[in-house]
Amino acid sequence: MRARRLASVVCLVSLSTSAQSSSSSVTGAPTTVQAASIIGQSLTALNGGLPVSDVTMKGAYTVTDAQGTQSGTITLVATASGQGQSTVNLPSGSYTETRSISSSSAGMIETGPDGVPHAISTQTALSPNPAWFYPALVLASASSPNYASSYVGQETLDGETVHHLAVWWLPAGSSGPPSPTLTRFWQQATQHDIYLNVSSLLPVSMTFLLHPYDPNNPGKPLVTYRGSSLDGTVELRFSDYQQVQGRLVALHIHSTLKAGARFVTSDIQVSSVAFNTGATVAMPTAVN
Repeated sequence: MRARRLASVVCLVSLSTSAQSSSSSVTGAPTTVQAASIIGQSLTALNGGLPVSDVTMKGAYTVTDAQGTQSGTITLVATASGQGQSTVNLPSGSYTETRSISSSSAGMIETGPDGVPHAISTQTALSPNPAWFYPALVLASASSPNYASSYVGQETLDGETVHHLAVWWLPAGSSGPPSPTLTRFWQQATQHDIYLNVSSLLPVSMTFLLHPYDPNNPGKPLVTYRGSSLDGTVELRFSDYQQVQGRLVALHIHSTLKAGARFVTSDIQVSSVAFNTGATVAMPTAVN
């Protein structure tokens, strides 16, 4: 059997194992009134009413897997229009993932140390959100007709009381009364579970699934319907919030990737943040 690669904008590592899916599921529906209210309050706490058209973050990056630990640098760019790019420079080389999600399509291009860009299967491009490192943009997307959200309820996370929200993508053509099967597919394939501190309303955690692909045939999905044990689960933890240009930004992002027996962690310590610089993300031309 050919090696299976689990693509990750967080870890950027190759894994040859299956992963157990553990994302929660909520009843598919447009944004609920309660979810909209909490999301609005959270965005006010995060951005103070200031607009965000794009964000660029740079910092130190460390990843640990079964082969050891590597440290380097990371640059992250996201736009409010649904594009994102992460570039990691490590001793093993430079890795870039470029993602885009619009009203009707999702795309992903991966470029490794050889500098050759490869188009990755649409299945893999569905998650995570291109702005995974800046949850304010993920929350803001919930007000778009291309997304739905739901308030799951209050929970306890490591002794902290949190609001649990779910946000997922509804591509064009799924308006009206879609079939339960289609609704369930888009929700399961793209759902992000976001946990907000009930007092500050700042994001403390976000979870989503990563959908693998075969590096020997990266444009072809491994499975036709997501939700099997092939998927990996990522949890992000956001901390060390600081004021940057009138907005609160988590300067420390810790990620945990669980993929079957494999366990990969990474840390991002942000050193610089810039908003609304006119930054854009262009999808490279793929060679495959």
